[in-house]
Amino acid sequence: MTTGSSGIPDDIREWIKARVRERGPVPIVDRMFRHGRDYHECALRCLELRGDGQTFLFPPALVLLAFVVEIYLKGLLAVEGKTGKELHGHKHDELYARLLAETQAKISKRYQERHCQPLSEDLPKYADLFVRHRYAYELEGAHETDMSGVAQLASSLYETLTEIRPDLICPGLVHDRIIAPNQGVPIAVTRS
Repeated sequence: MTTGSSGIPDDIREWIKARVRERGPVPIVDRMFRHGRDYHECALRCLELRGDGQTFLFPPALVLLAFVVEIYLKGLLAVEGKTGKELHGHKHDELYARLLAETQAKISKRYQERHCQPLSEDLPKYADLFVRHRYAYELEGAHETDMSGVAQLASSLYETLTEIRPDLICPGLVHDRIIAPNQGVPIAVTRS
């Protein structure tokens, strides 16, 4: 068995190349969803308390959740066939407004069920969270944000995407945590 400069045996490298040719490029919606899901998982990890001397990382969790909302909104736009400039921007309310009315209704219904408040009242408050809070140390005065609401919105978007594209679901702990009823609250991790 020979090994190329990458350290991967030649026969395995050839198998990988054949597999990539067979499957072709990963579609944009799939890439966007995976990207959002990865950040969603990171946000959940920021809300974990893993033991004595540990703390919750609320500011990073909020920024990650705001970014997740943006990515999922863009993923939904891509599912609807939108491209180019329609996928640009950071403002949640503007991205949401570009969605079809049917998709907006699904998201709004899920959010209402999860957070017991109308999305139309909360979305303007979340619209520019990513831009404002990624440099939170620059903010002056009070800048409270409903972490649970943002987290519930992220989960509502995830559920809407996976309802439209069930093939995107990767069953397991991360999926289970994302769809759990309580979102945006600290998670106590117990060691077994």
